[in-house]
Amino acid sequence: MATLCALLDATASARAIDLQQVRIDPETGLLRDTYGRTRIFHGVNVVYKKAPWYPPSAAFSPEDSLDNETMDNLRSWGFNVVRLGVMWPGVEPAPGSIDLAYLAEMRRLAEELARRGVYTMVDLHQDIGSRRFCGEGFPEHYIDELERDPTSTFSRAAPFPAPLPMRPPAPAANGTAPLLENCLQHSFTDYYLTEKVGSLWKELYTPASSLQEGFLRFWRAVANAFVGKPYIVGYELLNEPSGWCLEGDALSCAVQPIGNDVETRHLTPLYQAAAEAIRAIDPRTPIWYEPAVLPKVTDVFKEKPLGNDTQQGLAYHIYCQPGDGAGPMSAAICYMAQDLFTTNYFSWLRRFKGVGGFMTEFGAIGDTSGELLHLQRLLRFADDAFQSWTYWMLKKFGDFTTANAAESLYDEHGELEVPKLKALSRTYAPAIGGTPTRMAFDPDTGAFELVFVASVRTAPTVLYVNEELHYPHGYDVEVTPTGCLNMRSLEKNYVELGLAASARCFGAVVTVQVHRKAPANGQRSPQLLV
Repeated sequence: MATLCALLDATASARAIDLQQVRIDPETGLLRDTYGRTRIFHGVNVVYKKAPWYPPSAAFSPEDSLDNETMDNLRSWGFNVVRLGVMWPGVEPAPGSIDLAYLAEMRRLAEELARRGVYTMVDLHQDIGSRRFCGEGFPEHYIDELERDPTSTFSRAAPFPAPLPMRPPAPAANGTAPLLENCLQHSFTDYYLTEKVGSLWKELYTPASSLQEGFLRFWRAVANAFVGKPYIVGYELLNEPSGWCLEGDALSCAVQPIGNDVETRHLTPLYQAAAEAIRAIDPRTPIWYEPAVLPKVTDVFKEKPLGNDTQQGLAYHIYCQPGDGAGPMSAAICYMAQDLFTTNYFSWLRRFKGVGGFMTEFGAIGDTSGELLHLQRLLRFADDAFQSWTYWMLKKFGDFTTANAAESLYDEHGELEVPKLKALSRTYAPAIGGTPTRMAFDPDTGAFELVFVASVRTAPTVLYVNEELHYPHGYDVEVTPTGCLNMRSLEKNYVELGLAASARCFGAVVTVQVHRKAPANGQRSPQLLV
């Protein structure tokens, strides 16, 4: 791998500036940096689901760029993490062949983000698994290989989209994949309920299969590309794994997966194999894993999937349905979904206290007032549990496997959706000089409160406050006990609070409150300039 490292180092034009490596505290499950501060991450997803498998970066576009202006905006909006789709077809475009140039570009993007203080969650992203089944994720050469093998369950499965009662999507001119406009006539999630897709997933879960060997090859290559980089907050092993139709027949498609059987029989062994591949190269970076997407009536996993590995975390997704702000009934369904998922995931994290938690997808909403209220409710739950998150998603990025085409922070005219941004660009503490016991923000009044046990003198507690969106006339910061934190602001929207030298402050329970100032007589609120 010396050649890979040399190429990556040669093409990385920027270096991360003062980013501390973040690890999971095995006692509490909180994320901590090398100073010992608790870290909270708020950010967005950036996933480019078609060739060349990474977003353009030369110039700003409201549709699909990850350029300098966009990265600067992330910093000003308080987003300190990007969940970056590092796509398997980009890493392995031909059987057994690793594309070093692709990995170099992905690391360059992560380096550029790091220059703005933005960490990266490396995400092996997929939806459905293959473009020929109206999705994306796995390299197509594996699909070709399985189709040619007469002994594979995949080759014997009924043609796509059986057993769904729908007409097969018409193929594109090259005959290898359906026309995208035909795929989009149905929700992409429907296609999981097909024999072809289910049998494809069974191949991934089968030890020593070519598909699983490729999966492990992917993670070895990615770990080699990012090992030792402090701006990597973790490796997320697999986006939204499926448990449907795994036997590749109509019967298995008719039976809904329940409990945690998929997690126990299939996901845990797969994740253990991937972790073993990563840990042989990178022993320190946190590894994050997802359960199958359906909510559980039992534990998410029976046990911690990675055993005694202290750097493991649960990545989870919580969504309402598109149009959830349409009325009282849709709102009630949304609240039920939020309550079910948060109860399920948070109770599991409390049981396995040393496992980290990260909501790596949520949102995908439009801009109605109802949707924004539901989003705020979920973010309040995240604050209560000190959970980090990444909204789906920053821009459209040509996303064709989504439940809501209005998911972007930019509308169909390329204009920034300010109400949506205001809901996400909320006051919080990205770095806390100790262990938090409370963090709460009221978007209506701008009131914020942080309570923590102070234990770090070598680096400050940091608050993010979006002055234009939440404090147009300024804000006050109140600290108790008085004199325990020294305040300064070296950058707009960011406040540093250093622990005072007094012995009475170390170990004290410190409360920080932010209050919105009222406008002076005749003063008008400034307009947001982007």
